[in-house]
This record gives sequence, C-alpha cells and structure tokens, in this order.
Amino acid sequence: MPFADGSAALNPTVRQRSTRDRPAKAPLSEGAVIDAALAILKSEGLAAVTMRRVAAALDTGAASLYVYVSGREGLLQAMLATVTATVDLEPPDPARWRAQLHSLLLRVHDALVAHPGIAAITLADPPTTEAVLLLTENLLGILLAAGLDSQDAAWACDIFISLVTASAREDDVRRPRGASDDADHRERVDEIYNTFAGLPADRFPLLAAHAAQMVAGDSDERFRFAIDVVIDGVLARTAGQ
Repeated sequence: MPFADGSAALNPTVRQRSTRDRPAKAPLSEGAVIDAALAILKSEGLAAVTMRRVAAALDTGAASLYVYVSGREGLLQAMLATVTATVDLEPPDPARWRAQLHSLLLRVHDALVAHPGIAAITLADPPTTEAVLLLTENLLGILLAAGLDSQDAAWACDIFISLVTASAREDDVRRPRGASDDADHRERVDEIYNTFAGLPADRFPLLAAHAAQMVAGDSDERFRFAIDVVIDGVLARTAGQ
C-alpha cells in the first residue's frame, strides 16, 4: 500500500531506479584516452587538450589518466604518434624515389591538416615515438635511395619535416578566418594580386610587373615545388662533392 502522501516506497510493484540501470562507462584504455584527446583537438583546439578536460570527456578523474599517459606532454606525443601511424609508408625504390618522396610527404601533410593544431607539437623537442621514428626511417631510406650523400640525406630529413610542419601550421592559422573553400581562396588570391599589381611601379617595379606570377598556383602546386627545389638543391650538392 502506498503511504498517504502518495509515496510508493512500500509498493512492491514500483521498481526503484538502481545505479546499475545507468549505461556502463566504456573501460579506460590508452586508445580511449588518445581518441578523446583527438576529438577535443578537432572540436576545441590544441589549448583545450588538458588532462582535466580529457578526463571529463571520459567521465573519470584526471588522476586515472596517468595510468596510460605520463602527463599532458606524454598525451600530446601519443596523439602525434597515433596520427603519424595513419600515414602509409613507402618501401624505398631507387627507380621511383622522387614520386615516393612526394607521396609520403603529401600524406604526412594531409594527416596533420586533418588534425588542426597537432603540427605544433613537432615544434618542441623532436618526437621519438615509434611511429614517428618509423616515418623518419622511411623518409631517410627514400633519400638514400636517391643516391644522396648520407649526411645530406640526414639533414634533408629535417628540412622536409620542417617544410611539412610549416605548411600544416599555415593551414591551421588560416582556418579560423573561415577561408576554407575555393571561393574564399580565390577572393584572397585576388586581393593579394590587386595589392601587388597596384603598387607604385617606381618603388616596386618587380612586384607590380610580376603580380600574376607571385600569386600563381594552388597550395598543392606550391608544396610540390618546394619539395622539388629542396631535393634538386641537395642532389646538386651531392653531385658537386
């Protein structure tokens, strides 16, 4: 019988809600922690990726994350390693090394751009996770397959990683402005062209005369050009030694 106030506490037909009725939380794991951090990275940016914020997303306490990562820096390195591991590698082939170099670096660039802000992690100490080391090993192998001097190949690795990172960071900077589609890009190019073309010819004769060349090419074309300029320079250096 219910109480006079309508309480059903003594009514055996009324089932009280148990905490066991709540959906069970997914078990914590290193992968779950990294996935949650990457989701926050995409939605809120790198600065939002903190141990406390990731823990909240996983409905747990920040202290529990230390079982899987050493701290925020360890988490960031793990995130970068996870993204890097998605890049397909290229078994070095002396007959195809240049095409392989372009393909590998473009895939690295695309992986970084797909995770806005993650390129900034590479600007601190050089990452030494297995995934990053395997990528670097692959890049060095391609450069050696090109016939480069070993020291030049090693230094070229650093140049190419810096090139890819800088390009991805440039994309990160421009993204918040909303200039992400073709129309926005074309509008920005036109503005830059008009700036160059409208410069006083007596003070800036070269920029005014070559305005079209200064803004020619899309980001992919410019990225490929940069790769070729670097590799051609290193090849020339090796040949002259």
